[in-house]
Amino acid sequence: MKSATYFASAVKLDELPRDERPHVAMVGRSNAGKSSLINHLTSRKDLAHVSSHPGRTQTINLYEIDKAFFLVDLPGYGYAKKSLQTRGNFSEMIKDYLRHATQLRLVLLIIDARTPSALDAEMFAWLTRMKIPFVLIVNKVDQLSKSEMAKLNQALDKKYPGAARIDHSVDSGVHRKNIWDAIDLAVASDVKK
Repeated sequence: MKSATYFASAVKLDELPRDERPHVAMVGRSNAGKSSLINHLTSRKDLAHVSSHPGRTQTINLYEIDKAFFLVDLPGYGYAKKSLQTRGNFSEMIKDYLRHATQLRLVLLIIDARTPSALDAEMFAWLTRMKIPFVLIVNKVDQLSKSEMAKLNQALDKKYPGAARIDHSVDSGVHRKNIWDAIDLAVASDVKK
């Protein structure tokens, strides 16, 4: 069991702690389930605030894991009820962090299995273009039937060729260990440098 605590929040890169420990960032649409995933991974029901209203995370939130590295919850992108200016600011905040955070070792790109979107594909393409290591986390897979899941897998194979991909469900816990394995590998490779 890993220890996990809330560490800090920031709205700009220069507000992040001056700490060289590795970062593993979570990025996804506002309703993709990033906060629920953080709580599930850390076995803490209330570590990250889960809201019934998408788009509530408006800061970069850091969670310290085993005093060794940080899980970083980035604001969700693409929530339609936010103003265009606010959505633009979030987009720049996300991209500034992903481009310039020197501690970043891995991104978990979280998509909602029920409604993968063009914005998810754009983020996938951007991360690929920027050569930022990432794993695609297909969240909420328990909410699809077997036939729907088969169709989704075909679509994802076509849309995200060659991408490292892990299915996940908070309800069933499917592949929780696989996500930790990907995180631990990224953090361990950093330690060996």
